[in-house]
Amino acid sequence: MRDVYDILQDLASNNSRNYKIQVLQDNYNNNVLKTVIFNALDPFTQYYIKKIPEYKSRGNGCLMKAMRELFLLSNRDKTGNAGIEHLTQILSNLSPTNAKVIELIIAKDLKCGVSISTVNKVWTDLIKEYPVMLCSKFEQRLIDKMEWPAYVQMKMDGMRFNAIVLDGKVEYRSRNGKELNLLGYLDDTFIKMASVITATGSITVDCVFDGELLVEDENGLLDRQTGNGILSKAIKGTLSDKEASMIIATIWDFIPYMYFIDGYCPMDYLTRMNRIEYVDEKVRPVSFTKAFNIDDVNRIFQEYLAQGEEGIILKNANSYWEGKRVKHQIKFKGELDCDLKIVGVQPGTGKYEGQVGALICESSDGILKVNVGSGLTDENRETFKAEDIIGKIVAVRYNARIKNKDGDESLFLPIFIEIREDKDQADSNGDIK
Repeated sequence: MRDVYDILQDLASNNSRNYKIQVLQDNYNNNVLKTVIFNALDPFTQYYIKKIPEYKSRGNGCLMKAMRELFLLSNRDKTGNAGIEHLTQILSNLSPTNAKVIELIIAKDLKCGVSISTVNKVWTDLIKEYPVMLCSKFEQRLIDKMEWPAYVQMKMDGMRFNAIVLDGKVEYRSRNGKELNLLGYLDDTFIKMASVITATGSITVDCVFDGELLVEDENGLLDRQTGNGILSKAIKGTLSDKEASMIIATIWDFIPYMYFIDGYCPMDYLTRMNRIEYVDEKVRPVSFTKAFNIDDVNRIFQEYLAQGEEGIILKNANSYWEGKRVKHQIKFKGELDCDLKIVGVQPGTGKYEGQVGALICESSDGILKVNVGSGLTDENRETFKAEDIIGKIVAVRYNARIKNKDGDESLFLPIFIEIREDKDQADSNGDIK
């Protein structure tokens, strides 16, 4: 049976999804590999340690046993210094390559470009997708089915997140389930928001608040690239106290935890939205406007665009929450953008020789291809390393879809916006307008 680390290196060597599926199928009966992939990619398994402690590999311990010992971290039986000491012991007892596999599991990133959907193509339903309700793009047929009056909310331009209140504690996740370490700055607010008064006193309800994180300083909200650059540090575990203190949240949905896990909540949106209470300026319920027809929607949309905002979301007040893309919430945007997968790096020339010239990007199905260089800052070009960014998702703004000189589907005037640390899957060709 092949060494797991060698298989991961093999997976990382080729960007083709079909190639990765074939490698996984060839190792279908490798239960150690299967367990490694589950522990690393399952969004509901977290280890609550961001920085790998210093250690010396001096053993030849069993990788499967080491993964069982990680349960003490994921179950929070060992936290803080005790957790770090436990992880150090696990790593020290393994060979260098097996210790590296454990490091990748702790980081929740196998660095081989394998997504949950790819894994589930081989091992059916091995990993449950993290539930997130996504809007549909504007289509007239969806407008025709909208129930009026409906609610119009400004489209936020930050990082989508969940605040999960469970057993009186709060943890934060990105839209793909990755842990966000906000250093406890918003915990008290969300505990208060989750509390209800009963005949015997106040209790904290297990629930999920859905919304957007943004960053502001004394001059107001930071632009998307700067703000999300700071928020990405919460995923990497490098957020500073000062940066954490600048984070605010806008909340637009409330889901009882048991329904969130189930992926379906039979409470209408108006009821859920009324459960979101104002506590302080750090966490704000989303503002909304009631629209009675599409003319109202278009007027509100144009008003937001005139203010320099990105767009709006139109929502059916009677709709239920579902952990998937839904047709009862519709996105209106003034500019086109999409999320693509980085499959390569084009070397820079002239001033940028030895640095990144452009990012070679594709849709999830490989049909649409485009090189993106505009929008990259000098810092991006200098610090981006192929081994770190290939396989990542990048947000790209563009003017129109075109066919390039080779006849391939492509984009006109693509501009780099940001690396999407909160997303694992690129848009498909059919999703890109």
